[in-house]
Amino acid sequence: MEPRHLDIFLLRCLTALVSEAHVTRAALRMGMTQPAMSATLARLRGLFNDPLLVRTEKGMVPTERAVALAESIRQGIALIDHALVRQDEFDAAHADMRFDVAATESVGFVLIPALIARLRAVAPGIRLRTHVPELTRSSHELEEGYADLLISFMRSVPEGLHVSLLLRQKLAVIAARRHPEVRGAIDLAQYIRWPHVYYARGRDGSATLEATVDEALAAAGRTRRIGAWQPSILSSAAVVAASDMLATVPEYLARHFEATSGVQVLAPPVPMPDVDIAMYWHDRMHKEPAHRWLRDALRDVAARLRVDG
Repeated sequence: MEPRHLDIFLLRCLTALVSEAHVTRAALRMGMTQPAMSATLARLRGLFNDPLLVRTEKGMVPTERAVALAESIRQGIALIDHALVRQDEFDAAHADMRFDVAATESVGFVLIPALIARLRAVAPGIRLRTHVPELTRSSHELEEGYADLLISFMRSVPEGLHVSLLLRQKLAVIAARRHPEVRGAIDLAQYIRWPHVYYARGRDGSATLEATVDEALAAAGRTRRIGAWQPSILSSAAVVAASDMLATVPEYLARHFEATSGVQVLAPPVPMPDVDIAMYWHDRMHKEPAHRWLRDALRDVAARLRVDG
């Protein structure tokens, strides 16, 4: 294979194909059509004389060579990106650019509106595109430039990422104001007896918050009964308000639901850890002036929420 037949975009396509193990999702990541990505995969297979992705009963999987190539290519692209980063000061007031932010739904609900309001006030040319990440792949999104910043509740920091704590929230239980039994407080027997609305996001149907709740119950030797699964934590409040079900959500959301959705907010009947909301970013963006400015703006927004909350 002649290196002169390769370009940076083609190499980025290879890393996307290996990370996604799916032609259509890789195409969406790279802003291409599915047929164009299929043609790119065929070209890459010819250039590397390797199938790169092979079909199995569980779907497409990358070959060993594809995995090794993608890892080396990511490191090389990161060096190139770092070399091209502007090192001068950032003029936010006159900037015309877009940031891509990966934020879980509840975090986006709490922080993103305030951040956008801040941008409109001091940097009207800066635009924000937000998407809900697949947390199992969040580090890849940052490595490959699919996201500039990740804002989420994560119990461990993926290797190679920078992290900065933004908010610390307690967990709270919500129940309908007219719940048939629960009034103003809830004990463990009631918490176990009534069914729960479970936030199940993504293809694997899991969420870090729900795992945290289940682990707290397991420590007390108990389990809960699930009555409904919802792909949106925001819709959980509507289900709770209209039924006898319970849900456990971050306190910022619980207080909003209390004011808008006809629910009561209760302290959990067993000790539960706080939810730490943090932002994560890749080293290639660590010193870039525009990205430093965005991180500082987000810290300021979070600080104001802590004071107002």
